Amino acid sequence: MAVGHHSDVCRNAGNSDLADASRTKDTKIARGSWLQADPETRRKKRVARYKVFTVERKVKESVRSGCRWIKNKYIEVRYGWF
Repeated sequence: MAVGHHSDVCRNAGNSDLADASRTKDTKIARGSWLQADPETRRKKRVARYKVFTVERKVKESVRSGCRWIKNKYIEVRYGWF
């Protein structure tokens, strides 16, 4: 029973290597098609990236502002400036 299981595992491992190779090939094809996509699609993707950058900037700003507020509150409480 253990021998049969071992051979199945080896057989499946070999198939996954082939699947990985075909996925790599598909990825390369997808990248190539991206370069040939129409300008409108490229523009939409570029604008989406800009929106992500904007959200990241706002999150960082918010975290910095919150940390600054906590620090200022600590100083006020610690040194009695309230």
